[in-house]
Amino acid sequence: MPRQTKTDKGSALGKRIGRNIKAARGQLGITQGQLAEALGIENVTVSRIETGAQLPSLDRLDDVARHLKVSLPSLVGDTSKSEAFAELLGEAVKDLPLREKEFVYGFAVQYAQHWRAGKKK
Repeated sequence: MPRQTKTDKGSALGKRIGRNIKAARGQLGITQGQLAEALGIENVTVSRIETGAQLPSLDRLDDVARHLKVSLPSLVGDTSKSEAFAELLGEAVKDLPLREKEFVYGFAVQYAQHWRAGKKK
């Protein structure tokens, strides 16, 4: 099961994601309980995500978007797709030691280079 990050009283990103999830859920007319059941999680988890107290993993956020029939970037907010993913990645690694952040950055750079090289063929 994808891991979720508890936030310190809710980060700005977490709160924005939560508001957007709540709005999308409201548009479909489904309850927190119905969304929780569809996702296979507890009602309290949906509540914590919607209040920004818990930041969902990228995998969980993708599941939420699919169930709510919205795009992943629309749940993140008014930023471009690239900015949204960069912000999510930043939130995911913010508590890691600098050395680990550098490792994640290096991996991302190598992956992007590999992807671009394959795209040119």
